[in-house]
Amino acid sequence: MYTSAAFAQPVESAEASGPLRADPVTSPVTSPAAGPVASWSRRISSPWYVTVPVVLPDGRTGTQTFVEWADSRGQAREEAIRKAATPDALRHRRNAVIVLADRVTVEPWRRPAWW
Repeated sequence: MYTSAAFAQPVESAEASGPLRADPVTSPVTSPAAGPVASWSRRISSPWYVTVPVVLPDGRTGTQTFVEWADSRGQAREEAIRKAATPDALRHRRNAVIVLADRVTVEPWRRPAWW
């Protein structure tokens, strides 16, 4: 049995404290670190297909495609190139080398027809 006075009160009359109670009229969110409401107003990125050309150790060519969430083509391209240099990506493409001299393709993501 709870003996605290807070537990004895009905929920409506219980006093809330901390981040559980936020009144947007009396306490506007003014900084990004103020709480989860601040992230709602942030611009939502869109997905991009980024295709990076690669060359396998035996000379065959191919590509590795990344789906990146970014605000622009350039940002998506940079993020895909950064990820392509990671050990996981290298292992995934079986030690194929990235060929950045060739064209890196960046296209807006489209919902597949089967979806």
